[in-house]
Amino acid sequence: MSWPLVLIVVAVSHSIPPAYAPNIGKLDKALSTTRDLDARFVQTRRSPLLDGEERSSGTLQVQKPGLARLEYKDPSPLVVWKRGDSAWVYTPALKQVVVSPTGASGVPVGWVLGASRADLRKDAYVHETGSGVDIVPHADAGLPWKKVSVSFGKDGFPNRYEFTESSGESVVIELKSVRRNKGIPAERFRPRFPAGTRVVDAG
Repeated sequence: MSWPLVLIVVAVSHSIPPAYAPNIGKLDKALSTTRDLDARFVQTRRSPLLDGEERSSGTLQVQKPGLARLEYKDPSPLVVWKRGDSAWVYTPALKQVVVSPTGASGVPVGWVLGASRADLRKDAYVHETGSGVDIVPHADAGLPWKKVSVSFGKDGFPNRYEFTESSGESVVIELKSVRRNKGIPAERFRPRFPAGTRVVDAG
């Protein structure tokens, strides 16, 4: 199952003032006012190697600075924790946890919503579009996707993200029932798994 999610962090362009780039302005506001986030998500993966779409769903929690927790519940349980520059991926069916650098782990939602605007600015260009914002990572950013297209809900919050890779594969992540700045217990971001679980260091 593909899990390129937890987390979504974006740079805001200074070349286009928010007055002439309303969607960049909305993204800017969301990043600057969100301290933590708790939401449900639906993920749809499309690939040239698949006959159809692959859908999954679960919950996402993000807390600044640098913390995220993504739990897939359907169709197969999987938990991803992002802590600073590391990601922990726990697969209950395999009784295994893989620890890797965040950039290599592919946890995009945390990349967008869990970082500061300055962090995003280091990694990507941001462009206004008619329906939202396109984020294009720098060639040397070490990220697996070539573009992230962001769309907004009626409340102006960025709730839909489409990650496109050079291979032609794409992953769409839609956030639902979003709760912001309500506080999230610290233990939710601590990797926890049963005794005897195999830990693999992929760094």
